[in-house]
Amino acid sequence: MLTGVIEGFYGRDWRQDERLMVFDWTAAAGMNTYVYGPKDDVHVRARWRVPYGTDDLARLTGLATEARGRGLGVFVALAPCLDVTYSDAADRAALIARVDQLAGAGLRDLVLLFDDIPSDLPEADRGQFDSFAAAQADLANLVLARLRETGGGQVLFCPTEYCGRMTGGDPRGSAYLQVLGRALDPAIGVFWTGPEIVSATIGADHLRAVAEVLCRKPVIWDNFHANDYDIRRVHAGPLGGRGRDLLPLVAGWITNPNNEAEANFPAIHTTGAYLNDPDYDPVRAMARAGGDWQPRFRLAFGEGAVPPDLVALLSDLFWQPFALGPRTEGVLAAVRAALDVARPDPGDPVWQAALAGLRALKLDVNRLFTLMTEIANRDLFHAFHGYLWEAQEELGHLLVYCDWLDSGPGPEEAFPAGDLIHNFYRLGLGVAVQEILKRGPKGGFGH
Repeated sequence: MLTGVIEGFYGRDWRQDERLMVFDWTAAAGMNTYVYGPKDDVHVRARWRVPYGTDDLARLTGLATEARGRGLGVFVALAPCLDVTYSDAADRAALIARVDQLAGAGLRDLVLLFDDIPSDLPEADRGQFDSFAAAQADLANLVLARLRETGGGQVLFCPTEYCGRMTGGDPRGSAYLQVLGRALDPAIGVFWTGPEIVSATIGADHLRAVAEVLCRKPVIWDNFHANDYDIRRVHAGPLGGRGRDLLPLVAGWITNPNNEAEANFPAIHTTGAYLNDPDYDPVRAMARAGGDWQPRFRLAFGEGAVPPDLVALLSDLFWQPFALGPRTEGVLAAVRAALDVARPDPGDPVWQAALAGLRALKLDVNRLFTLMTEIANRDLFHAFHGYLWEAQEELGHLLVYCDWLDSGPGPEEAFPAGDLIHNFYRLGLGVAVQEILKRGPKGGFGH
């Protein structure tokens, strides 16, 4: 089974040394594959017709050599989906020329990406193909046939409908997937992200339905730790929402993690644990990952390092896309409940316990923030600095307000007052739009 990491996000791609670091982590986690497909490489998508130059091709072949030396297979992506005319002889020749160039350089395992595009068949193709899916399958089969003619290779395919939401929640009922499943060569693996683009959970029944319509087990492209869709978040906690009963139902499991390479140790470590540990538990897996991660937090001066409890806090603050870590969520839940009254009573033990938890968390975040500025690994520092800055500021904002309430203000007093104004930085376009779109607790806008 294919297991590993895809560099497939939108945003600045990883440096070569960052990729080697990811290779080391991937191999250590017991996985076997790296997929090169950064949207930032214009040759993957926007300039798919243009062959790689000598230096760029050497960079790719050198990367593959490094990966293979660690026991990893390498797939290279091609995404002709933005402007290809599927029946055009020149476009088909250009695609085969790229396949030949990569195969001639020893890069014989390829990924064809048809994601994030309109699902309309170009007008010039409408007399040649019955459907959008048929045109895509024909092109993918052409690539696989060329690889077979010239020595063999594997092809993975990312469809335009790559999650349950894009099928209206019914993969079996998707005409697109029905055609694709029948028309694609059975040897071509098909990526799937689950019920959603970023799936909180994936269930066995869902994967059975996908396998049925695709006529093959899907290869999971897991966006659980991805953050390219939300620049204010990073995910440094364990993989969750996936039972091990899913593994017999898939042909592979590839994680597409955070844009910040240094932030991905927990994502890669715990994905490997999920795939290889029959008793996988997210909290236990994160504890093990945190212990293995901690040496990277060595301080720049002396022999010290960020202590294990604060490394654990870093993950806890930025746990998962759909959940905060146990400590952070516990503290905020207590404060939320304590504030759910007209005016908290400073003498209430429940209020005081919630406030003590918030103060302790804020103190530890301050300690973590300061120590992170002093670590030797500056890439690791910068991977988290902006997120930690916001966490420290927001917790500070909350604590200032709670301390004001704890001072027993009179019934006519209102916050903020005088020097207690703490949210001056909340300006700009994003904030202005969010003020208009005041969401309810379930995400609705009230109209």
